[in-house]
Amino acid sequence: MRYLIDAIIPHGPAVKEFRLAPLGGAALPPWQPGAHVELRFKARSGASHANAYSVVGEADGRLRIAVQREERGRGGSRVLHDEFAPGMALDVGAPLDGFRLQSGAVRTVLIAGGIGITPIVAMARALDAAGADYALHYLAHDRERLVLAEDWQALGEGRVRTYATGVDGRPDLEALVGPWREGCELHACGPVALLEAVRAAATAQGWPRRHIRFESFGARAQAQDRPLRVHLLQSGMTLDVAPGASILDAMIDADVFVSYECKRGECGNCYAGVVSGAPVHRDVCLSPAQRAQGMTPCVSWAATSELALDL
Repeated sequence: MRYLIDAIIPHGPAVKEFRLAPLGGAALPPWQPGAHVELRFKARSGASHANAYSVVGEADGRLRIAVQREERGRGGSRVLHDEFAPGMALDVGAPLDGFRLQSGAVRTVLIAGGIGITPIVAMARALDAAGADYALHYLAHDRERLVLAEDWQALGEGRVRTYATGVDGRPDLEALVGPWREGCELHACGPVALLEAVRAAATAQGWPRRHIRFESFGARAQAQDRPLRVHLLQSGMTLDVAPGASILDAMIDADVFVSYECKRGECGNCYAGVVSGAPVHRDVCLSPAQRAQGMTPCVSWAATSELALDL
């Protein structure tokens, strides 16, 4: 569906909220807390982008999303920040519920890191409206990166705790998560390092994996990444992948038969066995045993210059 950018609202130094109105006065499609939409657009250079963003909420018939500028990303967020303005149009896909809120829980723990507040605040709003028992913990490096303040400040008194980790350090995550009880659910969204730490804390507190749900945000490429040569042993192909690109996307571009779904290291559908090389894991879904044998090429990289996969 084609949408018009009705307003752009800055939140802190690196986040802009886009309020999108369906063209022709159409009604917004239904969506659930935790849903995301895919934006499809072109840069002035002619490069095409397709980026997924969580739905923050609605305002006067406008769909609200928030975009964090990722300097090390693939460029889509920078294009939205630098080249798009109110009155311009975007193609927006139907809302998808890949990170659905588990309703009916006895208690829900919500943890957000940085821009990861976008789906979490929608969940908190729904839980608050239902009178459910929940707690929201919001972490960011500094106070100015605790974005969408009006949204989470409007929640029930005492429901939200914020943490500026660059000043106060990371809080005790085991204390935040608390011990698991029957009927409890945990939803967390943020950078991979935080999600890994949350998973470890929850596991130590006895949480079963099926009651822990993650969605990750942010670019996975790191400054130390180097060009990578990937050998696909079953296909007999060799691919050269540049830092900042995705091994999975390189395989798709080469018409390699490979299964995938989320492209964010959350589902494990693209899991590939590693025959040689040293993978650098950046997923949030694999167990230690799975990581010992393979990797998710959608987001992970390698510490070695060459990597051989059983594909």
